[in-house]
Amino acid sequence: MSLEKYENYIEDLKMNSVFIKLCNWKYDRHNRGIIKIINFPETTRNNRECNWPKNVLAEVMVRKNCYLINYRNEWFSKKIVVNQSRLNWFLENERLIGKKASIKDLLIKIRLINIRNSITYKILRGIIYFQKDFFINRDDSYSLKALSFLDVNKWVNYNFKNGIYVDNSRISRTINGKLVITKYGHEIELRELFPSSRDIKKNILKKFFI
Repeated sequence: MSLEKYENYIEDLKMNSVFIKLCNWKYDRHNRGIIKIINFPETTRNNRECNWPKNVLAEVMVRKNCYLINYRNEWFSKKIVVNQSRLNWFLENERLIGKKASIKDLLIKIRLINIRNSITYKILRGIIYFQKDFFINRDDSYSLKALSFLDVNKWVNYNFKNGIYVDNSRISRTINGKLVITKYGHEIELRELFPSSRDIKKNILKKFFI
């Protein structure tokens, strides 16, 4: 699913009447709700109108050794947590004629969004970890390190033990055709952040002989 289609997919969720009701419904006098929406760590909200090209996923912002991911759509940075026990109580006590099937479909959609957001976030974190010198050194391609999908695969699955296993094929599909913006405003394809040792040697030769 392209970023544009995915944004439409999320917009459909946000406008879903059942989703809105579940977000606003409170379980008790302590205002505990059924749905809680949380942000992944070290992400930031894009407050500006996004005029980035449609295949730009995010901007990597450097703040005092902290690398923030500023997504094109703030909902890319979110995890939607559904409290199942409160939802069950809601289903038992509310009049939901013809709505229970809709809630089942809604939960499937929420799960798919959570999976995609989580995998994308983990992979971006892995790339930033290995290529942090690139993001702070004026986007200098000579600062790139040789990096493989397997390197990111191992790092992600070691540092994010709870959740879906991220393998090489998931990494390839997730980054395919997507770009990020650096702190200096330059766009770079995510695949370019996975240079081989041979690519690194070519860059060094270009630096000294061209």
